[in-house]
Amino acid sequence: MQSDKRIVDGIGLWLENLTLGNWRGRSGLFLDRDGVLLEEVGFLGRPEDVRMIDGSADIVRWANNLAVPVIIVTNQSGIGRRYYNWQDFLSVQTELYRNLALVGAHIDLVAACAYHADAAPPYRVADHPWRKPNAGMIHAVAAESGLDLSCSALIGDRWSDIEAAAKAGMAHGIMVKTGYGSKQAENQPNCDGSLLRVDIVPDLECARGMLESCSWPISSGQSPDHTAVE
Repeated sequence: MQSDKRIVDGIGLWLENLTLGNWRGRSGLFLDRDGVLLEEVGFLGRPEDVRMIDGSADIVRWANNLAVPVIIVTNQSGIGRRYYNWQDFLSVQTELYRNLALVGAHIDLVAACAYHADAAPPYRVADHPWRKPNAGMIHAVAAESGLDLSCSALIGDRWSDIEAAAKAGMAHGIMVKTGYGSKQAENQPNCDGSLLRVDIVPDLECARGMLESCSWPISSGQSPDHTAVE
């Protein structure tokens, strides 16, 4: 599995372009996986533990219908900690894709980072550029796909997701109170200096409504409101 070309450094970075769409200059919808699309179970490495969060398939299908590419960006320190491996990660992804396909939805691209300061060698890397809250995964997706990050949005359940979006120069970050979101929502980080609009909402249905109310996807080069609301 380590020779898989999707493991772009041969060790701990996964980048997979599933649909090979022409996305240059387009908006993208970036989603964290565990706690946003899938129920948070703590180091998800078994397909039988996959449980879709209410509304997750709907928001993916909504973006698909708008011809907006949907991208998963996920920290996967469970691989680095040797709780599971890349083959297990792929098995979980395959089950996710199967559930999405049942409602006619699909993911376009996936980026994952297995590096962590407390991982086992060779995954033990402190503050790896790809690991959120760093923006390396998002930038790698943009380089692969040509997406315009300045008009893209990200939905996550941790402030590290939102910070990564801010560092990447994205337009809109939404914290959902699923997964870890209900515990993290009270401690909003300082995103001063970025153009990121930040909203906190209960769930993905509300996240979708928030994006629609902002007339998203926005056009390339259009500036979003820089506000934070709950």
